[in-house]
Amino acid sequence: MNTFETNPIRDRYDITTNEEYIIGMVNNLGSMSTTRVLEIAQEHKVMSNATAHKYLKAAVAKKLLLQRWDKKDRRNTSFTVGARGTKLLEELKHAYVRK
Repeated sequence: MNTFETNPIRDRYDITTNEEYIIGMVNNLGSMSTTRVLEIAQEHKVMSNATAHKYLKAAVAKKLLLQRWDKKDRRNTSFTVGARGTKLLEELKHAYVRK
């Protein structure tokens, strides 16, 4: 199975492979800040900071990731996978298992 074969799932959720990567990263590594998401994406040479930030915001807008602000300093945010993001990842996982 490859990303071409799972494209119908991404189409249903209206996401790109970059958004899928970021959602999967947050799911696997747990809650993380914007800075950490950008660092990891760049360390792995997957996308630039600007591109990662664009797709991070898109995943939040589509309710796949949840954004939480620090009560003392709203500049500090963290991201976790929301229920819709978890459902997406489960569908993708089962698509790979079925093959």
